[in-house]
Amino acid sequence: MVKTIVAFILSFGILAGFISDNEKIQQNDFEEIVELALENNVEIKSWMALSRGKVGQATDLNDLNKQIADFMMNHDTYSWKKILEEENSHYVWLGKKENDNGIMESIKLKAYKSGETYKIAITTEVKGTQISDNQVEWVREKMKDDNTFYTVSGVIGSTDIQLNQVAEKMIKDAQGKTVEQLREKSFVSVSAYSDTIETELMTAKREKMNLQIGLRANEESNKIDVTIGTPIITTEY
Repeated sequence: MVKTIVAFILSFGILAGFISDNEKIQQNDFEEIVELALENNVEIKSWMALSRGKVGQATDLNDLNKQIADFMMNHDTYSWKKILEEENSHYVWLGKKENDNGIMESIKLKAYKSGETYKIAITTEVKGTQISDNQVEWVREKMKDDNTFYTVSGVIGSTDIQLNQVAEKMIKDAQGKTVEQLREKSFVSVSAYSDTIETELMTAKREKMNLQIGLRANEESNKIDVTIGTPIITTEY
């Protein structure tokens, strides 16, 4: 399954970075895929928002340690620990906390030597189980970065419906068009482009995409496992 997923994702040859479209109406992409899931009778079991960026750079190891210490001090509501220190001057720190809305927040700081300096990158990830209006509002306010990936996962309570029909209805409900797809008897994965979603990526074929839907028939539970992501799914499905 993992090999299939990796091959499918790599087939896009996605170029780094998002495309901004200033003519589009500002909207919340997370809310879009939550509504898409609920409209199609998906019982949401988990969701995630993930954003990557750069903090800056440090002139040497002492400067790096000072900057990391300052960052942690400014984010002292998180529990911090160093989780990686390699011989090739690669360092990783992880901070975690659960907020008042039942959302698990984590910040990962990565530093690596580049020439004589250290580059510092940041990954921010928030996760929840099920979903509430308060959580949707919190994500809308806190995860405003254009480089944010959103994923919603859940189940549809019957496998009597054909996976192709479910995928086609979701794409239609999102006012989208299919860009690429992988269809098997018990697994369907579709990438599409929707005008209702703000962010975009370009495939290697120079086609716009901003929505991925993964469906897998679970014969043991007689349910359909559903994963919806924008602009791509960032988890295994």
